[in-house]
Order: sequence, then structure tokens, then C-alpha cells
Amino acid sequence: MDLFDIMKDTECKEVLFFNEPMVSLKAIVAINNTTLGPAVCSCKIHNYKNFQEAISDALSLASHHTYSAALLRRNIGGGSVILWGDPQIVKSEMYFRALGVCLNKLEGKVYLSGESGISVTDLLNVKRESRYVLGLPCLYGGIGNTPLSTAKGVLWGIKAAVKHIMDETSLKKLKIAVQGIGQVGKKLVELLIEEGAEVIVADLLYDKIKEVQDKYPFVKIIRPQDIFEVDCDILAPCTPTFDLMAESIAKMKCKIIAGSANLGLGQEILAQELANRKVLFVPGFLLNAGSTIHISNELFHYGMEKTEEELKDIYHTVLSVLEIAKEKKQPMNEVALSIAQEYIQNVSAIKMLQ
Repeated sequence: MDLFDIMKDTECKEVLFFNEPMVSLKAIVAINNTTLGPAVCSCKIHNYKNFQEAISDALSLASHHTYSAALLRRNIGGGSVILWGDPQIVKSEMYFRALGVCLNKLEGKVYLSGESGISVTDLLNVKRESRYVLGLPCLYGGIGNTPLSTAKGVLWGIKAAVKHIMDETSLKKLKIAVQGIGQVGKKLVELLIEEGAEVIVADLLYDKIKEVQDKYPFVKIIRPQDIFEVDCDILAPCTPTFDLMAESIAKMKCKIIAGSANLGLGQEILAQELANRKVLFVPGFLLNAGSTIHISNELFHYGMEKTEEELKDIYHTVLSVLEIAKEKKQPMNEVALSIAQEYIQNVSAIKMLQ
């Protein structure tokens, strides 16, 4: 599949490439849609195997941000900034300052926020050269902890799914397996424990597992390869991408899949297989909308009090989409996508009146 085919499939409007050999910067900027507002692009760094893998991730991530903003009625568009390289080798102050210079060339059409592999220090280095940076600490003009808002949004989404499937308002004693203990996964584990859930965790990195185990010795640890067949009520994938395969679905024992991770490009068809096995799949672009709410409020100079209140909207949105999906007898991700696309089309039509 060539670049234009992928752009068509993901409804992406623009793709830009930046190459700065002096600092080994290779950046892909995917702008999916700016109908609702400027494209807020999460920035991710990864040493991709090839161009196809990098561009697919860029366009998939950009489209998910667009859907998230539309479903939660935010005045921002969706995009992504993919940095292609080994973070252990290429990351430096000058690397991210160069990225800031590249951002300035887009003159406010794109705002950058953090994602996988991007630290607060990295964002602050971008900000040395560009004002188009979001997701910053309060001390530097932000409104607080973005991963915490994301995790709280996931929690609200899980509660909505539990209400819909089990008619329960509590997560107490439910077995919830969290896949990926990164910035969001770690916060989600803490929130789930506070809710009284029985938490199971898996991660490829021992240091992350040990950190959780040292703080919560009662948490069950499993091998990453066992995550799909673990005996649990809910699987919460919080990895950069939720790589789902047909053979994994056959092993699943959970009733609900609900986490911050999005399905990879082309994997949406597997959602129907999950539905056939009576497993509810709540799409990541809806559950990770906590970051969308947080970042958009930072952009428009609102504070954490408003953000905390609006995170509850994820609960009501998930329930609403679930009811429509039940009525239409369609997988939830298809219904959510349709609602998002219709909203963008309606806003676009209104703007044509100006």
C-alpha cells in the first residue's frame, strides 16, 4: 500500500517531512483534519523498521486524535508527529530544539504534545524554540499532569463499560489486567487499586514491573506473552499500540477490552471477531480522550478544575455510544467512528456559511 492509499484510508489531509542531518532529526508530521481547530499532534519517537511502518503509525495516530476530539466535541483537530530514530542515540537538547524550529514553519497550524518516549524535558527543549507546545507542567505554563488526566479518562470509560455489560457501578473485586506500565498505565494501576479492583500487570521492561511491585506487593505480575489468556474481567491495554491478532482473540477470557491503546492500522476488522465472541471492545481513541480534554483546555487557557469536571464526559459518551451500538447491532468502534465523522461533516458545513 502506497502513501496516498494510506492517506485515503485514514482520511489524512497532509503529510510533511522534516530532515535535519546535523542533529539526526527525521520527522513525519501527519495532519489528519483541522475542521474543528488546529491540529494537536502527539509526538512519538521510535526506531521503526522501515518507512512503511513509520508512515502507517503516523497516519493511524493522527486519525485517532481527530476522532477523539470529535467525539468529545473539542475545538481541536487531529495529527501526529513521528520521530524516526533510536531514542537512546538521537535524543538531545539540540534535537528537540530543531524540532521546535520545524514547528514554527507551520505557523500555528500544528501544536505538539507528548506521547510515547517523550519526556517533559524533551517538550521543554522544543519550547525553547517554539511556542506551539502543549502538555507542560504548571510551572512552565501548562495545567498539570497529562498522563494522569488520560488515566482518569480511561477509568471513567472502564466504569461506563462495566455499567453497560454488568450493570455495576463499582469496580471492587473485578480482575483488571493492565498491559503496559508506562506513564498512563502506571497511573491507571494506582487508580484501579483505589477503586478496589484486583489488578494484574504485564510489561516488557522489568524496571517498570519492579516499581509497581515494590509499591503494591499484592499486585499480580504475569509475563507479557500471557496477557491475552489471563483470567480477568477486563483487559486494559496501555501500550503505544494495541497489536491484536486473531489467534490472541481465541485465547481471551475477558469480557471487556478497555484501555488507552489504539488498534494498529488495518486491525479494526478484528473488532467484529471480538463482538462475535461477546467481548466488548471500547476503542482507545474514545478512552484516551482524557489527554484530548486536558490538552485542549491548556490550549484555550482553562484550568484543571474544568478538566477534572469534563473528564466525566467520557463516561457519558461511552455509555451513549454503547447504547447506539446495541440498537444498531454494530461493533462499538464502527459506531464511534461514524459519530465522529458525522460531527466533523456537520461542523464543516456550518463553517461554509461564513
